[in-house]
Amino acid sequence: MPPFGKVLVSNRGEIAVRVMKAIKEMGMKAVAVYSEADKYALHVKYADEAYYIGPSPSIESYLNIQRIVDAAEKAHADAVHPGYGFLSERADFAEAVEKAGMTFIGPSSEVINRVKSKLDGKRVAKEAGTPIAPGSDGPVGSLDEALKLAERIGYPVMVKAAYGGGGIGITRADNADQLMDIWERNKRLAREAFGRPDLYIEKAAVRPRHIETQLIGDKYGSYAVAFERECTIQRRNQKLIEEAPSPALTPEKRQEFIEASVRFGKRIGYFALGTMEFAYSDVTKDLYFLELNKRLQVEHGITELITGIDLVKLQIRLVAGEHLPFTQEELKIRGHAIEFRINAEDPLNNFTGSSGYVTYYKEPNGPNVRLDTGIEKGSWVPPFYDSLVAKLMVYGENRARAIETGRRALRDLKIGGVKTVIPLYKLIMDDEDYQTGNFTTAYIADKSEIFVKKLKEKEMLKTALAASVYNRGLMRGNRTQEEGTARPKSAWKTYGVQAQANARVMW
Repeated sequence: MPPFGKVLVSNRGEIAVRVMKAIKEMGMKAVAVYSEADKYALHVKYADEAYYIGPSPSIESYLNIQRIVDAAEKAHADAVHPGYGFLSERADFAEAVEKAGMTFIGPSSEVINRVKSKLDGKRVAKEAGTPIAPGSDGPVGSLDEALKLAERIGYPVMVKAAYGGGGIGITRADNADQLMDIWERNKRLAREAFGRPDLYIEKAAVRPRHIETQLIGDKYGSYAVAFERECTIQRRNQKLIEEAPSPALTPEKRQEFIEASVRFGKRIGYFALGTMEFAYSDVTKDLYFLELNKRLQVEHGITELITGIDLVKLQIRLVAGEHLPFTQEELKIRGHAIEFRINAEDPLNNFTGSSGYVTYYKEPNGPNVRLDTGIEKGSWVPPFYDSLVAKLMVYGENRARAIETGRRALRDLKIGGVKTVIPLYKLIMDDEDYQTGNFTTAYIADKSEIFVKKLKEKEMLKTALAASVYNRGLMRGNRTQEEGTARPKSAWKTYGVQAQANARVMW
């Protein structure tokens, strides 16, 4: 019997579609909400019912708690799934859903309130014996205090927004001059993004990698960890490529991550799905807790590929009160999986977002390829929200095979009308350092000049090719007119015109 009759998904794009698929497979009805910008979006078409919740800006729609709760009540929904981002980790949203007599598909508002900020997370980690980086125990009150603390723990240090997320307000300082330069700027960013200017300081890991674990718990105190995900390939502290398992961990070190995660979960009575994020040093082999994401993670799909667990269905069943259906010993890693976040961004222009209509769209297929998408041909990619439009995931019996499949799938995935990061990912798959697992969180920044140069060369080549094909078509057409004979239209000419109009489709 399904856990609920009808579930409203208070999100948009690819994650809304992904969650709705699980809801429908479980025999429940899926309800969508949408803003003005999304009234023709794929997630709206896929749902059994859809309700308008406001104008395009997220503050008036997807971040408007009352409008979403009103839509859920109008739909007679039994539960609300928040997806990720937007309101997914807001205790006041979970509480509003609970007060309306519905189930919030995630940890309860009470549990969320136990770890409201990153500093709360550090405090819990310290109490639980989960390793944390040396640094401040609370917000740092002044620049003078920050300079004294940094001098005591030693540079380099990380300056972070206490109530932040999404990589915003995180900056590394290698010396006192850099710390003085960034302090006020980071406070301003924190205030603008999160409403609070509080900053704290941590010791930076040496050659850091970003590794997270998939924590799973039920309401009865049972826990398991569905292993780790490597999230080190980032730009501006935001993830681009993830993989599971991490190529950096030994079985012994993996067990250390698992035990640290379970101790944290038990300390606060956590249940449902959570993601424990850590910094890990390739040099010292130390791991430091960063934060707990109290929701379904963007990159959950690669964990599903290597474990065979449908995490969305499991999340729904655990929140409905079912017991954890397996033990840690029963979980096994099978093969290797990689996820590529397909962002509508221009890697040649500092990853500036690209909005517009999708004029061409072709999905990859074949063995070991999965695409979670929120777009189709004709979709509008609006400028109001996150640039993620799809997630391409590939699987292989080992990491090398997964990379091979990734290369092929990236070639086969075609999106026209908006710029995407696909050309950059193709270069990364051919890069020796990536292939050997030799990278840190500075990978993109360190190789940016090389990648930009290669991308510009490819851009020039495809423009020249398109122009050449187009001109040949014109010349052939002129000869045909001179000869006075009717010849069928050249397929190459047609292709040249299309390629010149939308050259991105060719690569």
